[in-house]
Amino acid sequence: MLTLNQRHAAEFDGQAAAHRLLLLLNEHLHPAAYDSATDRTEAACTLLGAFAAVFGECLADATDAQRRYGAAQSTVLVTRIIQNAPQLLASLNR
Repeated sequence: MLTLNQRHAAEFDGQAAAHRLLLLLNEHLHPAAYDSATDRTEAACTLLGAFAAVFGECLADATDAQRRYGAAQSTVLVTRIIQNAPQLLASLNR
């Protein structure tokens, strides 16, 4: 079982990852980043789409498990990401 400090460290890392993604998103949405609002929106959608694509198969598995077995989608999603983390990382390091 995690100690309180270990749990806080893991929570902090998760929040830091989310914060980094939001900072990147904010950079793409900044008026000086692209010529038009349409371009900024397209860049933001591309960023978020690329992020979501990394976990797409895990999300599909979680959705299927929820539909078939009534499993909590978030629990299955987290489990699938944990199980597939090495392969997901390898696919990004190509």
